[in-house]
Amino acid sequence: MNTDVIDRVGQPWTTRFAAPLRAVDRIETSAMVPTVKFRAYKEVDSRDPYMEGHFPGLTLLPATFFLEALRQSMNAVVGRTEPVNVLKIVSGRWLAPVLHGDELCMDVEAVPEGPDRWTVRARGVRRDGTAVSVVKAVVGTERRTHDLDVPGRPPSGGDHTGIPDYAGMLDILPVAHPIVLVDRVDAIEPGRRIVASKAVTGSEPCYRSMSAGLPGSRYTYPHSLMLESFGQAAALLWLGDASDDGVRMAASVRDCRFAGQVYPGAVLRHEARIDRLISDDVFVSGRTWDGDRCVLTVGMMATVTRPRTAVLGR
Repeated sequence: MNTDVIDRVGQPWTTRFAAPLRAVDRIETSAMVPTVKFRAYKEVDSRDPYMEGHFPGLTLLPATFFLEALRQSMNAVVGRTEPVNVLKIVSGRWLAPVLHGDELCMDVEAVPEGPDRWTVRARGVRRDGTAVSVVKAVVGTERRTHDLDVPGRPPSGGDHTGIPDYAGMLDILPVAHPIVLVDRVDAIEPGRRIVASKAVTGSEPCYRSMSAGLPGSRYTYPHSLMLESFGQAAALLWLGDASDDGVRMAASVRDCRFAGQVYPGAVLRHEARIDRLISDDVFVSGRTWDGDRCVLTVGMMATVTRPRTAVLGR
């Protein structure tokens, strides 16, 4: 088993690809051929990179970091020369929060669908037995220059009336540094559509723990952070008018596809649309572009609002 992404006691954590945090502490493997089966564990720690700002005063494991745990554990188990990644999220549901001090346990079954490609089902529970996540995804190696074949062109800016500046975005978003992953709002139609940008830089925490001497391909920006950035862009579209009560959490995602590789120096441009709004529960869809390449499509992303006391008390 490849243990590059698993922390060893007394040794600094290093990775062979960009990663936002150590998303896996240990793995128990039960089968390898032909179906891969294992159990992966992660204890949520507010001291981990990115975690301090999600959320201020309430350390909550981001839904997208469940996908990061799936990616890192698959890489540790299958041990390919080139890292595998989450290429498609068929469906994902997040059922309960995972807070600082909780341990996430994921039961994973990966069925081979071709060379270096698996259909993966993962179920997550907390240490107390509470079900927290159910994910079906496709994991595999990706082509460097591949992009998604979607109609249309990259979104452009428009009327700047009502567009928040950076300080205004910080007032709206329920996250804080270092997990603020939107830099600028380029266009907005209140209640309908937003275009927002995120610059990928080599100084971000996801590159901090990489081993020296790795090839350029290993600096691919993590898909978990790309999807988190898209979600924050979408949140700017509706949170300004939402109530201040409760904790707004990702609830589900469906039909998300990633393609191509994004590197430091890229500027991601997200286009998100509200498809349905029921009180403070929101359903959005959209796309993300790197220049003229579409690198992410989101069929549906849903968020729900839970009372803060319910999240803390559970």
